[in-house]
Amino acid sequence: MSEAIIIKDYQEYSAGVDSFRFCIPKDSFNVFLRKLGLFEKKRKTTRNKQVDAYIKQKYKNHKTNIKKHPFNIKYINLKRGVKSLSNTILILENSKTCHEYSKANKKNYNYYVEVVFAGLHQPSKDIGPLTMKILKYFLRRYKVHSMDLAVDFDWDKEINHTNKHVFEQATKPYQQENQKPSIYNEGTSLYLNNPDPKNGLAKIIIYDKYKKQTYYHKENIKPELKNWKRLEITIKTKARFFAWIEKDGANEGIEILNDITQRIGARGVMGASVDVLSKQIRKLKDLRRAISFKAWAKMPAKNGF
Repeated sequence: MSEAIIIKDYQEYSAGVDSFRFCIPKDSFNVFLRKLGLFEKKRKTTRNKQVDAYIKQKYKNHKTNIKKHPFNIKYINLKRGVKSLSNTILILENSKTCHEYSKANKKNYNYYVEVVFAGLHQPSKDIGPLTMKILKYFLRRYKVHSMDLAVDFDWDKEINHTNKHVFEQATKPYQQENQKPSIYNEGTSLYLNNPDPKNGLAKIIIYDKYKKQTYYHKENIKPELKNWKRLEITIKTKARFFAWIEKDGANEGIEILNDITQRIGARGVMGASVDVLSKQIRKLKDLRRAISFKAWAKMPAKNGF
């Protein structure tokens, strides 16, 4: 086995929660939105073509084959001028998760909606205080169906089919026994779609964060971040978030991120920073804390624009 390569780590790189998903009865959800004053802000479409194209691609596998109950996405923007999924609530109707819940609980197919807070750990985006405030209300009221825990790091290797074997070996402890791992390459991403569920894992993905933000999202990312990669795991919790934290769920997720990044040779003995995750937890526990989530990965705007 080759010796692990220690890559320079930036102080800002950290692990954090990037997405929360809730599966909620539609009627309960609409009543809750009205209490929060958000029901009238629900939109059928997004005016931003880039966001629209990205969402259609990102959620293409959430569709079902039931024609009478077609998949649909609605939006609630929590910040003006939104050009990404950050600071946006996504409402997925008739997704695979919704139908699985309906079937398990013997309800109609359109009984549930899947509510997603995405883009919460984005070093190129400011996360607004209203987003954290509304998210806290949801975390207090509903169980989290699943969440994405992500860690950023520098790695000088390409994320493509040529390094598929590296990813396969690094994720071996989390693959199901006696079953061929479902690993595939799409663009500058590698996925493991059928990890062993005993760890609560639903998906593992590694991708080129620099290329995604610069080429796809057209952001002017600092050139020194050219080796910026991200490892992301989807964890099924089906529990209250703060109860999950108290039961050591976050630490278990961080251990998985640390293990995989070390196996691919993306870091040395020291574990990943959990600065962002720690701030997220502290802010969600007490919104009065003077904690902000400001973008740092983009080049400064010229002339203030």
